[in-house]
Amino acid sequence: MSESDPQINKQDSENKINEIQPQKDSLPSLCELIKSPYDFEIYFHSIFESTGTAIVLLDQDTSILHFNQKVQKITGYTKEEIIRKKRWTEFVLVEDLDRFLKTFHQRYKDPSSVPSEFQFRIKDANGRILEMMANGTLIPDSSRTLVSFYDISNFKLVMNALRVSERKYRDLYENANDILFTVDLNGCITSANARALKTYGYSRDEIENFEFRSLIDPACLNLVEKHKQEKLLHHFKSSTYEILTYTREKVPVWLELSTRLIYDKNKVIGIQGIGRDITERKRSEEKLRESQRRFKETADLLPGIICEMDTDLYLTYVNEIGFKLFGYTKSEFEKGVCVRDLIAIEYREKFEKIVATIFEGVTSDPSVYALYKKDKTLIYVLLSSAAMIKNGVITGIRTCFFDISDRVLAEEKLRLSEERFRTIYSESPIGIALYSPDGFLIDMNQSFCKLFNVCDDKSQFSDLFQFFNFNQKQLKKLANFEKLNIETEFRRNGEKVNTLFLDWYITPVGSSDTGLSVYLVQVQDITERKKAQEARIKEEREATARAEALVAGLKRELCEKASFHNMVSRSAQMMQIFNSIPEIAQTSVTVLICGNSGTGKELVARSLHELSNRKDKPFIAINCSALPDSLLESELFGYKAGAFTDAKKDKPGKFALAEGGTIFLDEIGDISAAMQVKLLRVLQEKVFEPLGATKPCVADIRIIAATNKSLSDMVASGEFREDLYYRINVITIKLPPLTERRCDIPLLAEYFIQRFNDRYGKSITGIDQQTMEVLLSYDFPGNIRELENIIEHAFIFCKDNVISLKHLPDSIRNKVSVESDAKALSSIRSFAELERMYLKTILDDNGGCKTKAAEKLGIHKTTLFRKLKQLGIK
Repeated sequence: MSESDPQINKQDSENKINEIQPQKDSLPSLCELIKSPYDFEIYFHSIFESTGTAIVLLDQDTSILHFNQKVQKITGYTKEEIIRKKRWTEFVLVEDLDRFLKTFHQRYKDPSSVPSEFQFRIKDANGRILEMMANGTLIPDSSRTLVSFYDISNFKLVMNALRVSERKYRDLYENANDILFTVDLNGCITSANARALKTYGYSRDEIENFEFRSLIDPACLNLVEKHKQEKLLHHFKSSTYEILTYTREKVPVWLELSTRLIYDKNKVIGIQGIGRDITERKRSEEKLRESQRRFKETADLLPGIICEMDTDLYLTYVNEIGFKLFGYTKSEFEKGVCVRDLIAIEYREKFEKIVATIFEGVTSDPSVYALYKKDKTLIYVLLSSAAMIKNGVITGIRTCFFDISDRVLAEEKLRLSEERFRTIYSESPIGIALYSPDGFLIDMNQSFCKLFNVCDDKSQFSDLFQFFNFNQKQLKKLANFEKLNIETEFRRNGEKVNTLFLDWYITPVGSSDTGLSVYLVQVQDITERKKAQEARIKEEREATARAEALVAGLKRELCEKASFHNMVSRSAQMMQIFNSIPEIAQTSVTVLICGNSGTGKELVARSLHELSNRKDKPFIAINCSALPDSLLESELFGYKAGAFTDAKKDKPGKFALAEGGTIFLDEIGDISAAMQVKLLRVLQEKVFEPLGATKPCVADIRIIAATNKSLSDMVASGEFREDLYYRINVITIKLPPLTERRCDIPLLAEYFIQRFNDRYGKSITGIDQQTMEVLLSYDFPGNIRELENIIEHAFIFCKDNVISLKHLPDSIRNKVSVESDAKALSSIRSFAELERMYLKTILDDNGGCKTKAAEKLGIHKTTLFRKLKQLGIK
């Protein structure tokens, strides 16, 4: 407080001085040295206010008893504001209050147990938190404490900043990418960062006090010692140098090292080193040196010529290929070869100009020159040169060139070829036009203009795509660089009658890699060729029609030859039967026809009847296996009225109905033994008795029997009478199954198709190849009758002109296999092939004699010769 403070008067000062007076047996106090209380107050206030430290006098409960102006300045409070607060604890920050009070009160209990100085924080009038360093002193013989304090906030900030800076430096030191270390003057490592520890494989404890020289390659120790002594002697920063070191595992590490001295109170105490790991760079440099060596070796093997010349243009270096190309030896080269002498005369002026620009520091562009070899033959090269500079001075020229003689010659050939092409293009009788990739006209030759009467107006042909109006397929072909051929009709301007037929070839020139460069369009007038072609086609069609008619006639002739009384066949076996039928028919002997069901036994019987002298009389057929004996007897012999209950009137039997004609007894092997006896009597005595008749009737008939069984086996087993067997087996005709006459299948099929076309009103022309192969491979257990049924089944379901596999019955499609016994016949694809096979069979049967074969076929031998020639049979 100041002297004018109304709270303290002179009496109070005296009382306070008396309170702090010491005992008489102690040392003289301040009060004793001062003569009067008034003098003490003056002295006290003078010291109290003039000190640079804030001072406050506190009671034991921290009440503020007195303070100087420095307290006001530090806290920012006015004197009145400080007085109103009464206690010092109201200034102390809440967080520090307990610590402050504990230190304050402990001082009263045991002053020696607490330090004289202590820190606490206060909040000033502006709300700022200030750091304070305080010194508390107890006033003897009183409960008061004199506290002096000063603001250390800035000091604390500086210290914090220093700690942060130190931490950052330490982090930078530890985490640096370079290797950082320090050594003392004895060369022992005193510290190393993390990168150094990681690189060399040591722990921090291991590397400290480790001799740095033990990491260094012996060859580099002198270099390190030299730089160390220079630095200690001259105290300057040494230049960077490179050394080889080794890790704990003896792995080489190259360092680019720089150092600086470490001082303490102007005394050198050590050296700090900064090393950069340049191992990879060293390896790269080694690779570069190796590459340069290889380059030098490669230069001698390059296909290009590399040479160097001095300023007088004499060669100083040539690689191996250069020697070989020009024919010089190394000894001749060492004597001196001037480049000017190698340049062809017509290129020397150009060369001198290029040399002049190179000596001015300009690199030349690649240029073509003609050079003489040692033997004076001329070669063409593509040459590029640049100046060789040493210490800023041009010392010569380095040149690289390639032998392009082949290319120059090829270009000359190409030029001549282009001239020829241009001549061909201009003078060609074929119209040629060139179009851009966008389809716009570039040029057209004279023939193109002449063909379309084009003079100046070419607008009609200006757009390729508009003129042709290509479809998508054609555009795709052009996009794939495929040639397009189009035929069009064209009517020239002013011509209303004549129409030109044009043949166009549109060729995209280019490739998918290089792109489209141009469309080459060629056009030719093919009107005359078109007319000739149409005439030729017309003639060929007429010839084809004539040939088809001839083939149809021959086919019809062959069919007629192969037909015999509603029977169709060209097999050798059936032809023999056909030849024998007329002879047998002229007699009245009994005939036995043997064959499987469906082989045509009844047709043979009818043929025998129709060719006999009984043809005008009845032909009666009866299936013996279809009726029981009682009915069969009445059916065969007839009955008289009253012969049995229902016999109201006479009924003639089959024998009576066939009087004078022929009776056909089918399946005769199925009749009973009793019926065999009665039938034997008819055959022996030519008489029969109707049921209920009293006298026999004479039978003037011819008997033809048929069976699908082996009657000889039945005779042997006792199932058929032997005497009857010999009576009916006067002449035997054995019909082969269809499997033994497969060559007749196409002929029979065609025969049935004609019959069913008439029956069903259709116009089916035949059977496709696959279906015919199926029929040829099928076994036909039902023989011809089954084939007929199959064709009729197909007729019902066929809606096309040709019978296909889908029209056959399911049983045939599921059962048949193309790879069956008919594999040999599977190659038959036409009527002509079948005809060829049949004729070969006939020829083979007759020992190759054409005359006998013609007789066997029943045709004239000239007809056979013509047919053999037509079918290519020798």
